[in-house]
Amino acid sequence: MIFLRITHILSLFILSALSVTLMAESAESVYADSCSTDSLNVTCYMLHQPKHIYSIGGSGGIDHLLNVKVRGEKLVKRGWGSSYNVFMHSQANPLDREISVYDRVFGFPTLEAGIQLQDLSHTRLHTGDTPYMSVVGMIWSGYIGFRRDIYRNRRWAYGYGLYNGISLSSRTYEGEDNVDDDLVGQHLSVYFGLDLFASYRITPRDELSLQFGYKHVSNGATDRPNKGANTYGLAVRARHDLNRPDADKGMTFDERQARLQAFKREAFVPYAYLDINGLVGFRTMYEEFILRRSYLAPDEPGYLDGKLALHTVWGTNVVQMFRYNQVHASGLGLEYMFAGYAGRSGLIEHECAIRAPESDFADGYKHSKHVLAIAGYHEVYYKQLSLQMSFGTYLFRRLGWVSKHYEAPVYETVGIRYYPKFFKPFYIGYNVKANLGKAYDMEIKVGLHAGRWNLKKTKKE
Repeated sequence: MIFLRITHILSLFILSALSVTLMAESAESVYADSCSTDSLNVTCYMLHQPKHIYSIGGSGGIDHLLNVKVRGEKLVKRGWGSSYNVFMHSQANPLDREISVYDRVFGFPTLEAGIQLQDLSHTRLHTGDTPYMSVVGMIWSGYIGFRRDIYRNRRWAYGYGLYNGISLSSRTYEGEDNVDDDLVGQHLSVYFGLDLFASYRITPRDELSLQFGYKHVSNGATDRPNKGANTYGLAVRARHDLNRPDADKGMTFDERQARLQAFKREAFVPYAYLDINGLVGFRTMYEEFILRRSYLAPDEPGYLDGKLALHTVWGTNVVQMFRYNQVHASGLGLEYMFAGYAGRSGLIEHECAIRAPESDFADGYKHSKHVLAIAGYHEVYYKQLSLQMSFGTYLFRRLGWVSKHYEAPVYETVGIRYYPKFFKPFYIGYNVKANLGKAYDMEIKVGLHAGRWNLKKTKKE
């Protein structure tokens, strides 16, 4: 079972690593009519510019754990920690003759690959009459990121960054000596990050940033407990460009946009398609965790034991999608899931009801292995990568006590997809599914785009 968990999470890391290869790829290119742009005094040596500008840097800052209530009490007694990271950047060269349409639309974003350390070893977690304090520990994360300037002049820039990766935690929940760590349930987890930044360019090749960020580390219900280590904080970043051309003296956002007006490309034709995929999800059962923590006697096997069985959920989606511009597509579709663990769920609830007849488990909830849902979907594309999100509600779901008291009747997903150039129109990806913020499972998806129906007529030559 441990092997399955490691294989599952490593597959996510491999998926993330594939995106690094996108730094030198373009899905579509636009070309300049001429290698001379008078307003920027750029001459024909543009044709020999590097395709990408590479940078290195690092950051340091302070973080604080978001508090949660556990068993009616605030869990975090001391929440301050620190974070550090080192990274490499890649950005399309604004002076290059050939530029990806996606870089044009997003205004020359940067792709980032880095390693981050969150030092939460001085945090303190405690509830009830536990005779000691629990701790979160150190969290190492390898990640990729997407940073975009919303505004830039010659000195200042403002924007946002999105990050995703794999985390390794030094401490997790342990029934013997870390029993109040309801935040991190296993060593391997998934990392998500978001920040807003303001940057100041000291020299044409050096930049300092102040950023406010949110970080989330969670195993997506592949183990319990799984409240997630959520932090917010401030950080200072420094970045040095290794090969920025002398002609680009910190071009402003408007100048870069003007530069791109010299490029020609075909107009995008909106179209509709069917997104058809199959998925396998991995999860542990909350009922089993509750049984071990609250209903077993201290001398029984499994008491406070975090070694839970990993179960699979199989499913498929059929979604009618509409891609209305180069980077955005939205749609509506149906999802069917086969929750094979539902039979075991009923047995565990029955066991809990025997041990505590006055509990909610005694109500006798219905169980079915079949789940049907409807959801709205949205996808944001960048070259061979996309960020996919959905929000839906269940049309049919009978998964017992958990679905009645613990899982909301609506759900959301967020994840990443990779579209290999050599294997269109197929993709592979993963997403985390949650019920209003409470993780349900971690899913791997394989799918394809079927059909293509233009939504407006194209002019014939």
